[in-house]
Amino acid sequence: MKTFLNIGALFRYQQSKTFIMSLSMAAVVTLLSLILASMYSVLFGFIWFILLLLMAAVLIRQLILASQDSESYLDELTYRVKNGQQEAILKMPLGIILLDGDRVVWVNPYLQELLKERDLIGSSLSEEEPELGEAMAKEDEESTIDWLGRSFVVDYQAELGALYLMDSSENVALKQDLDDHRLVTGIVSVDNYEEVTEGMLDSETSKLRTEVTGQLTDWAQKYRLYVRRLSPISYLLMGYQEDLKKAEDDKFSIVKIVREATAQQNSPLTLSMGIAYGEQDINSLVQLAQTNLDLALGRGGDQVVVKAEDAPARFYGGTTNPMEKRTRVRARVISQTVSELIDQADQVFVVGHKMPDLDAVGSAMGLWRFSQTREKKAFVVVDEENIYSDIQSLLKAVRNTDPEDAEPGVNLGASVIAEKDALERATDRSLLILVDHAREALTGAPELLHELDEHLVVVDHHRLAENGLTEKPILSYIEPYASSTSELVTELLQYQNQKGAPITRLEATAMLGGIQVDTKNFVLRTGSRTFDAASYLRANGADSELIQSFLKEKFSDFKARAELISAAEVKNEAAISVGDNEKVYPGVITAQAADELLQIEGVKASFVLTKRDDGRVGISARSNGDFNVQTVMEDLGGGGHLSNAATQMADVTTQEAYEKLVQAIEGQEEEEAAN
Repeated sequence: MKTFLNIGALFRYQQSKTFIMSLSMAAVVTLLSLILASMYSVLFGFIWFILLLLMAAVLIRQLILASQDSESYLDELTYRVKNGQQEAILKMPLGIILLDGDRVVWVNPYLQELLKERDLIGSSLSEEEPELGEAMAKEDEESTIDWLGRSFVVDYQAELGALYLMDSSENVALKQDLDDHRLVTGIVSVDNYEEVTEGMLDSETSKLRTEVTGQLTDWAQKYRLYVRRLSPISYLLMGYQEDLKKAEDDKFSIVKIVREATAQQNSPLTLSMGIAYGEQDINSLVQLAQTNLDLALGRGGDQVVVKAEDAPARFYGGTTNPMEKRTRVRARVISQTVSELIDQADQVFVVGHKMPDLDAVGSAMGLWRFSQTREKKAFVVVDEENIYSDIQSLLKAVRNTDPEDAEPGVNLGASVIAEKDALERATDRSLLILVDHAREALTGAPELLHELDEHLVVVDHHRLAENGLTEKPILSYIEPYASSTSELVTELLQYQNQKGAPITRLEATAMLGGIQVDTKNFVLRTGSRTFDAASYLRANGADSELIQSFLKEKFSDFKARAELISAAEVKNEAAISVGDNEKVYPGVITAQAADELLQIEGVKASFVLTKRDDGRVGISARSNGDFNVQTVMEDLGGGGHLSNAATQMADVTTQEAYEKLVQAIEGQEEEEAAN
């Protein structure tokens, strides 16, 4: 009877409130049926009671048996689950380390098999295996590490003192294989083919072309790249990212190989490449390759630009001075295009860089005169609160020549305005021309640039930087081969009819001053076209003595420059001067000191570091052409020419900037040694 009434043996769900309530209701119904049966007949009631009792006993017995079977099944299932868990912990490809603080107390067999004879138990994990120690520091955060020749996803649970290592080597290998075999495209251009082959016999031209194609093909086959000639001056390059990496490790030696091989034939040709990767769409990839090639050419050619859409550009080559390759035909075409753009605009604004020099202001005045030849109002935008003494003297002289009723836009002195005034005048039909710079961070009127970025023209002689302008200009006339922007503007002016608006003596003087300043009195980066431009300006009244009067400096400036020169030290043919971190030097003084240090015998490059009035450290860099200061300055966030470059560094002292400069110079020397 005790067995029949062993309610505790019932399965857990049969002891629930719902089950007890249902059982109670059944008991009430049974009791009522027994009462009714007894009322009908005592004998019938007794028989009915016996039947109900037997039925209840059988039902309870069956429930108890069912409960016992269920418990037996669950016990077996629980055993199998626990056993499976234990087997998984012991055999599955998951490394487990149990820790007591930082001390290893247990390692599962899978991980111990990878460790082979090494025993971690009892040792300090962070000391024994620093990689795992670093992963433990990222508590409750998964991280991936390379350890024991494999890749693991690591998850550390501090509350359990457990470190889990999931082997992801196969997934990493698959991802690496996918990345390695992504498509890469490139466009190769022969920079100066037309200039070199001009006047050559067809047989000589064919031989030279075959030489370039052969060298390029041999190099491409070495790195499993596909190359196809598209025209005498361009080639298509295709391959995979793993092969691109090998070519990058080689620093794209083909650029140097072609330059030297053709130079031996007295026909020096240079190559430029734009290489793109990372895009899924082949059309986007080719477009990006062309953009990268344009960047390489804008920086002077003889170099390679490798860039993905969302990654910074990597530069190779560019260690030689760019060769003259612009033609008068191109200058005439650009002049005609600029005149058409000016004709379509209601007015023109010309902007130089921050703290403009004579080249920036002189070329701006030249383009102001260009606009006058098209009978279009134009304005030169200058922040007169932040200009050097030479520009102050120039603007004073210009305004002294204006009539009393000078009209803005028509008379030059009245047309030199501040950015605030330019913004008030600007309309959606106005044209903006940037001179002597092509970077948004350097512009002298950033708000005006933002306002008119869809109507933008750039005229510059600096090598194109990667982080230049947000919006692409409708016309870019960037010639790194020119001595100055004033030289470029002078050439453009010569193709305009100036009968109704001839260039004035002061305008010619300002542009000639710009050429003299950027060439250091016709010493650096000077070609035949430079002297042609200077001759034209002299013929139109440019006054060298007036230029010298503009460039006269204060005694305090002379003294400051002398201090920087005396503080210089020469190391490995580089003169470096570090100014006092507590003293502010004008940027022009810094640049002049760098120029003078380059005149010292045995010095190939000079660097002058000074504190600026905005708190940043400015570095002016110069070289004689044997050392590429442009790439050094680019490493520090700046740019410029191979022989003339600069940068500004924020949140550093002059000494900290010096240490970073030395690292950049050493990196440049190592790269040149590798090449």
